[in-house]
Amino acid sequence: MSAGIVRRLTVLGRELEGPQYVGTARTVHLRDRLQHTAVRASLPAVHPPELPT
Repeated sequence: MSAGIVRRLTVLGRELEGPQYVGTARTVHLRDRLQHTAVRASLPAVHPPELPT
């Protein structure tokens, strides 16, 4: 995922913290998923070690 997409996910998650969205279960779930995805996407990729042949 590109840095631009991660930034947009982060901004959208912050938008969902607005007073018009507070307290709705779907919004809370969506905000949590956006945050989780943005954090995972910003972590360095981990590749399992190659198995011996």
